Amino acid sequence: MERILTLNIGATRLALAEFEVRPGRGPSLTRYTFGDLPEGAAEAPETFGIEIEQALRGMMAASGIRPGRILVALSGQMAFPRFVKVLAEGEEKMREQIRFEVEQNVPFPLSEAIWDDALVGQPNAGEQHVMIVAARSDLVGAIAKGLLNAGCEPELVDVAPVALYNTVRFNYPDADGCTLVVDIGARCTNLVFVEQDRIFYRTIPVAGNTITSEIAKAFGLSQEEAETFKCEQGLVAQGGAFAVDDPDVDRLSKVIRNVMTRLNAEVTRSIAFYRSQQEGSAPTRVLLSGASSQLPYMQNFFEEKLQVAAEFLNPFQTVAYPTDIDADQFGRDAFSLPVLVGLALRRGLTCPVEINLVSQDITARKEFRRRLPFFAIAAAGLVFIMGIWLVYVGRMGALYEQQAERIRQRITAYESQKARFDKEDKAASAAEARAAAYRTLMESRQTWLRMLVAVNKAIPEGLWVTRLSARRDGQTLRGLDLSVSVWKDQEGRLSASGKTIDETVAAKLAGQDVFAADVKDIPISKKTQSPWMTSFDITANLRAVEKPKEAKGRTARRSRR
Repeated sequence: MERILTLNIGATRLALAEFEVRPGRGPSLTRYTFGDLPEGAAEAPETFGIEIEQALRGMMAASGIRPGRILVALSGQMAFPRFVKVLAEGEEKMREQIRFEVEQNVPFPLSEAIWDDALVGQPNAGEQHVMIVAARSDLVGAIAKGLLNAGCEPELVDVAPVALYNTVRFNYPDADGCTLVVDIGARCTNLVFVEQDRIFYRTIPVAGNTITSEIAKAFGLSQEEAETFKCEQGLVAQGGAFAVDDPDVDRLSKVIRNVMTRLNAEVTRSIAFYRSQQEGSAPTRVLLSGASSQLPYMQNFFEEKLQVAAEFLNPFQTVAYPTDIDADQFGRDAFSLPVLVGLALRRGLTCPVEINLVSQDITARKEFRRRLPFFAIAAAGLVFIMGIWLVYVGRMGALYEQQAERIRQRITAYESQKARFDKEDKAASAAEARAAAYRTLMESRQTWLRMLVAVNKAIPEGLWVTRLSARRDGQTLRGLDLSVSVWKDQEGRLSASGKTIDETVAAKLAGQDVFAADVKDIPISKKTQSPWMTSFDITANLRAVEKPKEAKGRTARRSRR
């Protein structure tokens, strides 16, 4: 049995737990604790590690948890997710496409990022869904430094929504359809869609602190007073003629409901996006999690708004926990523990979705520690070898000196030929540059021919092109700008079913190999109509083309030499 620590890093709160794990079996909770972080601590990476170190030391001292190897989850706001589709064309091709998507979608330079990806779902129609998660390397590095200073070595860095997904898959193995996890924290709400082996999540900046701020504004209270008022008297007002005898509590409940209505609008938009863009299904159940989901009538609110059954996420349906624990307190704290359970599952089991944003220096540290026993053996062997080597060097010194003299003579002869080789090499380089220029011209000519042939195939007989010009980015050809006209009485006959004539032409252009396959990348910029004629402009963008491979002639010559 192995002992492991898990840590959930939120915007203003830390949750730490200790688990016992065995390979191939679910983890067992032994103890847990919570700690606070200063407001806005994560926004200053240079001091964030210090804040985590101090908070973690205090939490471990108060709970009796000893330092050790630790699994970490970042808040949803600390990581950037992106869900994309790539062509399922083999591992190497897919990795190239994923790398391209990372470069296009991560909102900060890759040199400043740590990212990982996971394939989600099964390939469909030749496409594979991919989840990409990235975080700033300075933030992850600051966290790792703080953990190490506190005596805890991070083994992996996950994100809270992915850990929630793994918790649901492990504790609700028989759930069918789509499950929506609504994890309402302090600074953000994680919406996690769980549908068989697929995951999609979004992080919404409406959560417990939003409710507290609205209460403070409505009642003229400080943030601390508003938080206390919320925790002691807060509830979610119900629809219709719902009212509470105490007018202040009644007013409080309506303030909370207004905030929850804002959150529900984001939930509704996320569901629509998941169904339309990710090809998912409508949720058949809602699982509530997070400390702010404990407000009374929160479950009724989501059932009323989403018209599906809502219940609280229980991360301990198949995960053991201490039997001598305070049941009431544990019941309240369990809302904040699902992420910790999801992290612990990563240690003893293979989880459906696995993300690791651990930095390279931590990986190198682990690898070094694993090799320490081999280093000790190698050191002993090195001492023995050095003794033999000294004897060997003494005997071979004279022979090496004789060989060195012969080599010096040969070097002198070779140096006399070096100038001639350098001159020939320079001439070869110039020839390669000219050949590359000719290849570029030929490729540009072929591209023009392919585009003109594609336009001829895509424009139905009865339409005519009134303008055709090249679109360039500097010296790079990007596509064509077309102006097309058609007699009004021919428009209906030449249009595809359910499409206008300009949409028909755009679709035909997209069907050509040379132009962008997605109609969205062939925009219709202008359309004019008269009683007898319709005219429109289309921008036909070229498909992405791999860069031509560099000539290998020079390298080959050097290899032969």
